[in-house]
Amino acid sequence: MPELHQLVAGDATRVLHGNRANKDIQVFEASHHDWPVLEASSHSTSTLAMAPGDWRLELEGVGWFRAWDGNCINWERWDDSVSDRDIRTFLVTSALGALAMQRGSLVLHGTAIARDGKAVVLLGRPATGKSTLAWCFQQQGWRVLSSELVVLGADGCVLPGLQQLKLWHDAAVALQLDWTQLPVVRRGLKRYALLPPDLAVHQEPAQLQCIYLLNRDRAAPGSDDSSQQPLSCSGPLSQQRALLLVRNHAFHARNYRGMETESQLFLQASALVRSHPVHLLRVPDGVSPMADALADVDLLNPAALQEGVTA
Repeated sequence: MPELHQLVAGDATRVLHGNRANKDIQVFEASHHDWPVLEASSHSTSTLAMAPGDWRLELEGVGWFRAWDGNCINWERWDDSVSDRDIRTFLVTSALGALAMQRGSLVLHGTAIARDGKAVVLLGRPATGKSTLAWCFQQQGWRVLSSELVVLGADGCVLPGLQQLKLWHDAAVALQLDWTQLPVVRRGLKRYALLPPDLAVHQEPAQLQCIYLLNRDRAAPGSDDSSQQPLSCSGPLSQQRALLLVRNHAFHARNYRGMETESQLFLQASALVRSHPVHLLRVPDGVSPMADALADVDLLNPAALQEGVTA
């Protein structure tokens, strides 16, 4: 495996492209005992310490991570049993998300996909099917722009980010993927990572068209797949409701409070919902019904999907 710091620095440069680009991003291993004493915010916890411009995470059995000054990421392995993959997972998600916030970016917890230079963002709670939906849309020519954390530039572009999809075992089986050949996301989890070249990705910033909040159409007990409704979406939500939903899907919202950038989040989210529509997207429950419902669906034309979903 190439040097870990080179991989993460490459991820960081891609994610933060266009934001304080004149400052190099430094990623290096450093003992957490050598980090300066931090006057932590009241929003800190026993494992997460934050202050303006400084973010630190301790994960038992994995390691210590620090993002600071908007251009530095430090890490230390818990012990020699911790793999590079485990370290990189947290470097390019939690630590990189904190670094993007320090650089003034709006960071959302979701998945962005692109086609023809245009992007849509999929938001939703865990297990609502963001990764599964993104994989299914890949069969229609969409490419993954960013997953897990979505960084939006001030110009309305979605920046390329972490490009992998995480699928639980049942989803991988339902999609007829050979899960035995997929790397696990973390030791002990039956969750697998889909990576390039198996995953089609988009490597350039793409102009955001709209945002969808996924809402799983849970099937009634005992019902079959045919009883579920097709994929459909609401009309644009009111700006007040859209703002609330976007703020609630900020990537690790506690970080904004702990680093005293919550006003930044409010202003950026407000500007986003004024310029881009937010829709509720009703998605059938179950992987197979979800895949079947995507035939002839065009996410770039939400008006064609507005059927039976109230805002």
